[in-house]
Amino acid sequence: MALALRPRDGDPGPVRLRLIAVTSLGLLLTLAAAAFGGIPLLAGLVALAALAVALLPGPSRRYLLRRLARVTATVLTAMALVWVLVHNYPDASRTDEAGVVPALTRYVSWLGDVVAGDLGGTTSYSETVGQGLSRTIPISVQLLAYSQALAVGLAVPGAVLGARFRGRLPDVGARAIGLLGLTLPLVVTGVLLGQLLGVGDLNLGGVHIGVALLPTGRYVPLGDGVGPHLRSMLLPSVTLALGTAATYLVLLRSELLGQLTQDHVLLARSKGLPPSRIVVRHALRPAAPSAVAAIAAQSGAMLGNVVIIEHIFLLPGFGDYVLTAVGRRDELAVVGGLFVAAVILAVVNLLADAALMAVDPRLAP
Repeated sequence: MALALRPRDGDPGPVRLRLIAVTSLGLLLTLAAAAFGGIPLLAGLVALAALAVALLPGPSRRYLLRRLARVTATVLTAMALVWVLVHNYPDASRTDEAGVVPALTRYVSWLGDVVAGDLGGTTSYSETVGQGLSRTIPISVQLLAYSQALAVGLAVPGAVLGARFRGRLPDVGARAIGLLGLTLPLVVTGVLLGQLLGVGDLNLGGVHIGVALLPTGRYVPLGDGVGPHLRSMLLPSVTLALGTAATYLVLLRSELLGQLTQDHVLLARSKGLPPSRIVVRHALRPAAPSAVAAIAAQSGAMLGNVVIIEHIFLLPGFGDYVLTAVGRRDELAVVGGLFVAAVILAVVNLLADAALMAVDPRLAP
């Protein structure tokens, strides 16, 4: 049987689709494996994205394959811009030539080194960039995972209660907590929680309250025990999760209230189904795409907030690593860190697209 090499009816054709997939995944996988210095975390994310694409039906798969090619181009273009900006940052100690062309020349050379497994050395640390990222990224990934789990775990029940008891005490309480989480700055939340539950001495107008329940300023690796590790990560994770949970709660509650006015929900209500079952079974699933889109959109904001959280709670993670490198004008460390952040965000958004189409295939263009 001959292979279909020519596009037909707007379909790029199976051979071209496979070429797009193999080229994009191969490039991302190679760069990711090199950047992580042997840590398979990002490579696993890329493999998971590939599996998600493979399991989706035809129209969704074709869209995501095209999206994957655009994601790869976006990462490479973003890194070119980063190289131009970093290379031309004023520095009295610089001896090489400034300008766009020299920056892009160094960028191409750097990409070749990355493919060969070398992200370069640093002037800030007694280790290579790859070793530094291998040491710090797992800490930040743990913080993001715990925070996302807490945010979703707080927001979904709050939104369901708010929609179920609209205008009543649970709804008012959920909206008040959501408003507080949206308006309170992250730095203030971190300092307050640290003083209240870490130091155990929060001064409120001369009144001292608090209990020193949790450690602050000390990271315990997972290999040293699950309990001590989780205790050391609880305060940073809660601080990062509160604002995100408030965003999820407000968006999901609004979506649920909209779903409760739809015909299929009104039909379920006319059949005498319990209100709680109507909200959970007939309104929550149609609202899921909005929740998934919100999680994907907040991933970038959370990754940026990791820098603040790690600085407040003295976590030796990825954000602290990049922030120190920026302060010391460590060019290769900054570029390597931003490259990893760009790839993570690109892959997370691709996975979010796959999840959206798995929930509702009609969303495929």
